[in-house]
Amino acid sequence: MSQMWEVVGGAEKGGIIVREDSDLASPAIGERLATGSQVKELSWQDGRLQYELVCGSGPRKGWVTVNLKGKDLLMQMPARQKEVSADSTSEGEQTWDASAESTSDVELSELSPASTKDEKGPSKDEKEAFDQYLNKFGEHRAGENPGYNRQAFPWAGQPKKKTTPKEAIEAVLLANQPKKEIEQPLTEVDSEGEEVPLCTRCCMPVGQFAYEGRQGRRSWVHAECMAQVLVEDAQRHEDRRASWEAEKKLKSRKEYEIGWRTDSVPRNALLAERMGCSTACPGLCCLVLDEASRTVKVAPTLEPAAAVNLEYLLLALKVRKTARREPLFSLDPVDPQNLEKTPQKKVYEPSWLAGTSVGDVMFQADYFLKELALGEYTMPVAGMMSVFDWSEVSSTERDRNWSGREWFVVRKAEVRMSVDQTLVPVVKMGVEAREQILTKTGLEDAAVTAATHPLKKFADAFTRNFDLVAERKSVVFHLRELAKASVMAKYLLDSNIRVSSSWYQLADEIVKNTAAEAHPQIPQLWNMRGNSRIQLKNGRLIDMITGGQRNLHAIYGGVEFGLDRFELAQRHAMQGQAGMQLGQSGRPMFMPQRFQIGQQAQVPQMPQGVDLNLDKFNLSRIEKFAGYLPAAAGSNDSLEAKVTLGKAFLKALRERKYPGLKAEYEDLLLKVYESPECDRSEEGDAFVPPDPNMEYTSKLRSLVNEEKLLFERRQMHFFDKAFQVGNAGAEFPRSWTSRIRVEKDGTKTDVSNKKMGLMKVDFDDTFATVLTHDILPTAAPEFKKQTEDGSTFRIYQIGSLEVRTTQLKFGQEKVGAIFSSRAPDWQLKCNASNAAQEEKLHECKVFIEPADGHLQSGKQPHHFYLVFKTVQENVIVVEQLSNGSRALAVNPRNLEDRNSLAKQLFTADCSATATIGALSGIQTQGGNMPVSLSVRKQFAKMVFKQMTGQSFRGWGGSVRRVGQSLKPAMSVGAPELGMLGTKKQYNLLG
Repeated sequence: MSQMWEVVGGAEKGGIIVREDSDLASPAIGERLATGSQVKELSWQDGRLQYELVCGSGPRKGWVTVNLKGKDLLMQMPARQKEVSADSTSEGEQTWDASAESTSDVELSELSPASTKDEKGPSKDEKEAFDQYLNKFGEHRAGENPGYNRQAFPWAGQPKKKTTPKEAIEAVLLANQPKKEIEQPLTEVDSEGEEVPLCTRCCMPVGQFAYEGRQGRRSWVHAECMAQVLVEDAQRHEDRRASWEAEKKLKSRKEYEIGWRTDSVPRNALLAERMGCSTACPGLCCLVLDEASRTVKVAPTLEPAAAVNLEYLLLALKVRKTARREPLFSLDPVDPQNLEKTPQKKVYEPSWLAGTSVGDVMFQADYFLKELALGEYTMPVAGMMSVFDWSEVSSTERDRNWSGREWFVVRKAEVRMSVDQTLVPVVKMGVEAREQILTKTGLEDAAVTAATHPLKKFADAFTRNFDLVAERKSVVFHLRELAKASVMAKYLLDSNIRVSSSWYQLADEIVKNTAAEAHPQIPQLWNMRGNSRIQLKNGRLIDMITGGQRNLHAIYGGVEFGLDRFELAQRHAMQGQAGMQLGQSGRPMFMPQRFQIGQQAQVPQMPQGVDLNLDKFNLSRIEKFAGYLPAAAGSNDSLEAKVTLGKAFLKALRERKYPGLKAEYEDLLLKVYESPECDRSEEGDAFVPPDPNMEYTSKLRSLVNEEKLLFERRQMHFFDKAFQVGNAGAEFPRSWTSRIRVEKDGTKTDVSNKKMGLMKVDFDDTFATVLTHDILPTAAPEFKKQTEDGSTFRIYQIGSLEVRTTQLKFGQEKVGAIFSSRAPDWQLKCNASNAAQEEKLHECKVFIEPADGHLQSGKQPHHFYLVFKTVQENVIVVEQLSNGSRALAVNPRNLEDRNSLAKQLFTADCSATATIGALSGIQTQGGNMPVSLSVRKQFAKMVFKQMTGQSFRGWGGSVRRVGQSLKPAMSVGAPELGMLGTKKQYNLLG
């Protein structure tokens, strides 16, 4: 009687996908097999079930996947549990067919949360193994290498598509809003009965020159307010351009299969059995040396440091035996003379690595490194900056065009031996970088790459944080696992360890069944950041320059382990084989961008290196491998052979609790793996926990503590009134700093985000509780940003109060600071000056700024002050204060900041008789009784009249439109998006 099955997966997708044939590449039937349906088994092939529908809905017949990524999509009905299980049949019949191993993106969608909930927890044995792992966490064991890095190249998982509105809605939201004509102009009548036009943006009087607002001909705005409007327009168009580019890159990644998939990690179970292990190890595997017979065997282990990925090892052995080197990958320009448009080609050494798991992890890791350098992703470690970020903060590199390359390298390599003869590979990895110059023969390394070069600073930061990056990014971790396997392969062959011929046959079988490289060439990797500069001079908009920063032509490079410089054992030439030596195609003293294999008649007795200063690595002494590491291998019937350690580790991570582990280590693990940028938890049963040895955990803790200190500094700065939206500072991600700047009278400023009049307000816990529970949930923050660790920073404007809050990931929103918004109190501190009383005045400008208080009309109260410039370039500020005194300050220190927040109303030349002495005489006539804003305005008018002979006439007298709407040049196929690398200047005077 045929086996009955029930569909348990695909609940949120309406069922699971059904295909016409057993091949995953066969066409999918349009209708899905509904969850809960019952089917009869017709045949079984390589983990695929041919069924006939008994009850439920869906296609009557077809082929379905029974188990995907360790999750059951169909389960056998209880009455048929006696028959051979699908999993055992699948594993017993599985062959190394690349098409059968790969899973389409559509099938991945069937893993719904419902199926995840049904996942079985760790078994009793797995819990026991996990307890053993936790008990040795943080131990210091003799023979441990402090510099051991078990990083691999974590290629950020397939970038998640950002949630964006539908195209039609997006176009409406991002387009310039249509003008809403106002019926009556906004005006007020001053104390003298004069009707004064008001700015529709800030509700303060408009002077002799203004711009037409967005509300039409009856609206006026100051030049400074129009600059804010243009900033908002520029930001809106920049966001739209970035969104378009992100969509284009996402399509490109899908088309060219760019992006690391955690389900592509090779499993050990089947290979372990075929490599001589008497049982299929579901978890970690290691190699144990038999010194008497000079052979090695595969054994199960619970030691992450000793674990080796068997497929990586087999392919690395094949490379080492045939090419006498380690695997190499490089991503190079097809046409070095046309860097702007040329595609990039994948270069593998040996070439048969293309399409294999080794080739894939090298390519994906290298591409991830390039994208990270160009700012495509949030940094996996807080405080790291992309090459773009380093270019922006560097005054010497900001506007310079350059090309460069970066690549992964092995900085340290050795093999240790535990007391039970288990071989423990130890590697320390990093990133190297070189600036390149274009020559007639192509790209070559520059003679010197400065330590301050953006690419070099990025590489140094990546190297310093490599361990933490590897634990968070799956692709980097598995590149490091490949490096460990390559180190092990080199040790085995160089030490004349006898390796079973069946291992090489397995490697040949894997390569033979690997599909050809689908995309040997991929599009050029690019990134662009829009920059805009708005210039104001004498109260008018002069021009706007907008464009994109794309000074980096390209970043090339690859993966170069360079293990030949490490002598891992006494070197013995392999008899009867013609050796292959790695030769350079670049300049001799630098690691070349590409490599070529050249035949040599005889293998040299000493390893030949291709990196800098190779003589310093001498690891041939036998004591390097004779450590006293505890026993690591298990027997075939031991606990090690029965469990998957990663399953118990990830379950504890989801529960945020590691029973029996010290609080400090529990906190460390949570901070490492709960980062929003961490994708290693998606590896499932293939997850390898971190090395519990003290040296490694101490390094991780040091890096995590640096992050913690940075987070604390961020909170302190955010809760300080000096924090500016759009100019957050070096402590925060560079994306928080606006690349749209305003220059007023030749000086860079930020008229839209400066808040100089904030006063800190003390509050108690009761008030904070009321805010977080009753008020803030109903308010929309005017500022909301998230950092790398998932913390959210918010600013609310509630009346005259500004409330700043933070919220940690998995935490509650907390009020950190409350400020009261008021007009700034400018202290007129003067610089030393030799201005004489008889020095003539040359020019007078009238400014208006917000003032404290409330007007019955509801308009913004304002204060006037005058700025005089003398023929000797001295600057004098004159105003009447609220206490009635008349202030005169020569060359005040903070005038630049004050003017950046004020609006210029009038400007006029001074009369021939106007001198500093005349101004001083007006100052002495003041009193010391509080005066109203109206009186202070009269004083400003009186001084202006006496020094220029003119009055405040012509309010809003000259109104102009912005000459051209802010729409940068369009690139092909990208409507209303800026051309890469272009700059365009707009005349705003019309």
